[in-house]
Parts: sequence; C-alpha cells; structure tokens
Amino acid sequence: MMSAGTTEVGAAPRSGWEGSAAVECEGPQRSTLIPGPLSPAEPVHSWRGLMLDSARTCWDVEVVHELLDLMSRYRLNRLHWHLTDDSGWRFAVPGYERLSEVGARLPRPNYGGYDNVLPAKRELAARLSQSRDLHGQYTADEIAGVVDHARRLGIEIMPEVDLPGHMAAAIRSYPELGDPRLRDVDPAQWNHPNDLLWPSDASFDFLTAVLRTVMDLFPFSAVHLGGDECKYWIWESDPDLVARFGDGGEPAGTLRPLPAGVAPMSLSQSGPGSGSSGLGPRLQTHFTDHARSVLAERSRRPAAWDELLGSSTTGDELIVAWRHGAGASSALESGNDWIYADCAHLYLNRVADDPETEPPGMFGTITPRGIIELEIPESPTLRGIQAAVWTEFILDREHLHHQLFPRLLAVAERAWCGADVEWEEFAPRLEAETAWLRTQGVLPATEPRPS
Repeated sequence: MMSAGTTEVGAAPRSGWEGSAAVECEGPQRSTLIPGPLSPAEPVHSWRGLMLDSARTCWDVEVVHELLDLMSRYRLNRLHWHLTDDSGWRFAVPGYERLSEVGARLPRPNYGGYDNVLPAKRELAARLSQSRDLHGQYTADEIAGVVDHARRLGIEIMPEVDLPGHMAAAIRSYPELGDPRLRDVDPAQWNHPNDLLWPSDASFDFLTAVLRTVMDLFPFSAVHLGGDECKYWIWESDPDLVARFGDGGEPAGTLRPLPAGVAPMSLSQSGPGSGSSGLGPRLQTHFTDHARSVLAERSRRPAAWDELLGSSTTGDELIVAWRHGAGASSALESGNDWIYADCAHLYLNRVADDPETEPPGMFGTITPRGIIELEIPESPTLRGIQAAVWTEFILDREHLHHQLFPRLLAVAERAWCGADVEWEEFAPRLEAETAWLRTQGVLPATEPRPS
C-alpha cells in the first residue's frame, strides 16, 4: 500500500488550503476556524492533539499529509501516530526483517468479537476489507517527509510502539518473543491470546532495537510506550514463569538486570489469583523500566495510556487518559502530566449519529455540541486534550474523513478556547466551515443519504 517517494518535500498543501496556524510554524500565521469574537489570542491548552491508528488500516502516506494540513488549519499541534499493534507493524527495524515480511502484511483480523458495533455494519466492513489492500509499511524516507511536513506546519509527531502488550504482530514475526507454550503452534490454533512480550533476553534486545529506530525516525521529546490492556493472566498462568519470578511477591528468580543507573520501581501488590497477583504489574514495570532506560540515551520521555499507572511509575511519564472516568481520575491522583482523551467524548471512531444510518462505527454517539460542552477536570498537571480515531472498521479516506469532520473542528475549538465556548456562537461557524470542507473535497459535496 505504501509507495516511497510520493511526497515532495516543500510541495503545496494537497487540498488547496494555505500554510499553517500553529504558533511554532514557519511562515505567515493564520487564525483558527473562523474565529469568534471571544476567541483568545493564545491557546488554553498547549497540547491539542489527534491520535491516528495506522496499525489496523495502514493509511497511504498522502492521507497522512492531507490530515496534517487539516490539523494545521485548525491549530492542532500534536499527531499521536499509532504505528504498532496486534494487527500490523508499520515501520522497518534493522535486523528484524520479518517485521516487514510478516508483521506488515498480516491478514485483516476477524473483528467478530466486537459487540459495540451493529452486527450488520461489522459484517459490511469485513466484506469490504476483503477487496482492499490495507497492509503496508512506511519507509524511512516517507516518515522523514511526514515529520518534515509536520515541522513546517508547527505540528510535532509522537510515535507509539505499544508494549509489552498488543505485540501480536511482532510475535507473529518472531515467535520467540511471545509465550513459549505457543512458539511452535500455528496461530490459528492458539488456545489463548499471544500478544504479551515474554521476559527474555530476546525481548529486551528487540525493544532496544525498536526504540532506537523510533528515536532515529522521530525527533519528538516523547515516545508513547502504550502500556494498555496487558493480559496479566497469560503471564501468571505459566507455571514456568511463576517458578522463575514468583507469584507477585519476592521473585523466585531474578529478572534481567537493568542498565546502570536505572532502578526498578517499588512494587504494589494486589494479592494472589490469576490476573490479579503482583506478578503482572511487576513484569510490566520491568519492561517499562527497560524502555525508559533506552529512551534516556537521548533524553526522551516516556508517554503511556493511563493503565500504566496500575504498575509502578516514576512520575516522569506523560499519561494519556483514555478510559472513561477512570483514566482522568487515575491521572489526577498520580501527579503525572496528563492529556484528557476520554473515549466516551473524544474517540471519533464512535458514531456521530444513529448507528443504523451511520457507516460502521462503535456505539456511544459523540456530537460536536457534546464536545464543546463536555466537562474536563481542572488540574495544574493537565497539558491538553486529544481526540483519537481507531480504524478497525474504517477502511478508506472517505470514511476516515466522515468520522473526523466536522467533529474534529469542535475538538480544536475546545482545545484552543477551553470551556469558554458557547455552542450557539460556535454552531454557525461550524456550519460554514463544514460547507468549506465540502467545496474542498474533504467531505462529500452534498449531505450523504441515510444508509
């Protein structure tokens, strides 16, 4: 799907609009979405972000460039780029060629287990995916072009490598990284998920190579380490692993020594029981500490989803609080810097209207007005807000834009102006800008008919 050299550095924006609006950008400044009379000159939030999932649908690099232009128009200044997950691995790592040969070309997963999408819509997406090439990998040159384009627009890109969970694409490529009980078993016959890295020299060496490559590709000061949805019970169900490291108290053996100057964090115990002993958080902490030590080689900061706070942390992590309610609460209590990204309000892969008439999308309707009027906790450690678009059921540019616009405009307005936005004042500007997006081909020229 990826085609090297499709982006000319210095080329004009792809859809006809001019340069950028972010205060860091080179060239002339421009205003946000048709500013209202009370729009502040400076943003309320320094982090005004969007997360794009390229692990499930590998977006053509031109789609990413176009999205950067649109983000710039609305003064969004952070692209959180989700590049690895169970469904795909989207950049090459020297010495690990099978990530390109296998991890980047996995068949589309069966999303039949998703019960938060109408079955008919889920089946429609499954049928459509069979006729489309959704695989691929970004070349180093393509990533360099995206990073440079973003820089010129005043946008910084935070890459994400999800660890130690959501590693199925890497484990499919290199089975020795995952559960040794499944190493010689055909993935179609796995009797439990195999998406957790196993504590081994091979895994730690792999992470070192991956993170050094990421730092070569992306200059941003933070690298997102994922840390979400780790299935602790898989580690804890392995008698050999428990024999090596204990059930969560003091280990029976020892973990691989950390590099000099990096000490393991203190461990919080959660009691015995599959999936709830202290072993899972302790192993996750060790993987995180190893990643932290690699990032420290170039003074990079770890970022992570809010579940990381269930293991031991140092306080230097930037937390992206996505779980509804619980994410913001845990981030507030932690004292870490954090980003508000509540899934119930800012996950734009959720439907914008009646699921029966919308393209395939997850339940939990999110409207522009709801975004403008949402209540965000006040906190001195809050650095900003971020929307997200996950792409299990989003297969093409038109559907991606349908999910993002015009709701992303409300995110941008809220990120710039804070809570001081009145829907009645904002709505006419939103309507006018949505009409402009139709003239530019970002949205269909006319309102789509119900489907």
